[in-house]
Amino acid sequence: MKIITDLKGFQKKEYPNLVVALGNFDGVHLGHLKIISTLRERASKIGGRSAVFTFKEHPQRILHHKEDPPILTSLVHKLFLLKEAEVDLCFLIDFTLALSQKSPEEFIREIFVEQLGAREICLGFNARFGHNRAGDSRLMKQFAERYGFGFLEAPPFEVEGRVVSSSAIRSLVHDGKLSEAAALLGRPYSLFGTVISGSGRGKMLGFPTANLDLHSEVMPPEGVYAVWVRVLSCSFTPAKQGWAELQDDVVEDHLKALLNYGRRPTFGAASKPVAEVHLLDFNENLMGKTIEVTICERLRSEKAFSNEEALKNQIKQDIEAGQQWFVKQV
Repeated sequence: MKIITDLKGFQKKEYPNLVVALGNFDGVHLGHLKIISTLRERASKIGGRSAVFTFKEHPQRILHHKEDPPILTSLVHKLFLLKEAEVDLCFLIDFTLALSQKSPEEFIREIFVEQLGAREICLGFNARFGHNRAGDSRLMKQFAERYGFGFLEAPPFEVEGRVVSSSAIRSLVHDGKLSEAAALLGRPYSLFGTVISGSGRGKMLGFPTANLDLHSEVMPPEGVYAVWVRVLSCSFTPAKQGWAELQDDVVEDHLKALLNYGRRPTFGAASKPVAEVHLLDFNENLMGKTIEVTICERLRSEKAFSNEEALKNQIKQDIEAGQQWFVKQV
């Protein structure tokens, strides 16, 4: 998958017959994968390329100077999944105040028609675009007739009677309904995070942990979880003007681990929850590495203990419960 970060460096003559989907693609869930499948099928029929158009930043950060709202996938995680879905091109563009002021028609005409030369544009049934999110499928149909591109409206995609959407999945994860979230994602819910230094408390107790530097990912209720871990060589770096590359090699796969997500109340509650992973059969130093943590099963809720010895005994029980869970998965 080629990544374009600046439209000034894009030569539309080199990529005729683009079939482009516009959206946030948070989670790259089953609904998104259906759209991507349609893109690839249409591009194959007309001898073109499939493409996704999305933004680096969440619009809320630029428009309202707020922190990113809860998300399902960080930027690198999203790119990883889009590449896995075999998208040909990803337009990953800065969201700016100037861009936010463009009317729906200006946005489509100037970017998709004039700069990209899109042959066909795909839009989700509930997607919005342009100033004040005024653009929708009805307007896109008018623009398609006016400017001569094909319009593909993606209908609602349902799983067991439930419409698949990023907001629905975020709600399910937040409520701890991980199996229901997995059904809509098409895979178990997972996190990408960089391993950072922590307090060292786990190592002092005899159970070293890898502390995760997360972004704004939505998290399930605080507690201890059985998780699978992949160690990745994963980075997103500029390659040349207007282009970027994604490195996404898997270094270690299918490692058994426990995730503790919470405020560590035994030692004085932290101001916000932290995520730390204890790997069961892996002892290498992961500092600075990117890991994917697939959250599978909640083993218990977070507890405060009267002393370190009580906590150590509980951790031993957690490890035993985790090992028993992993045995059942074989």
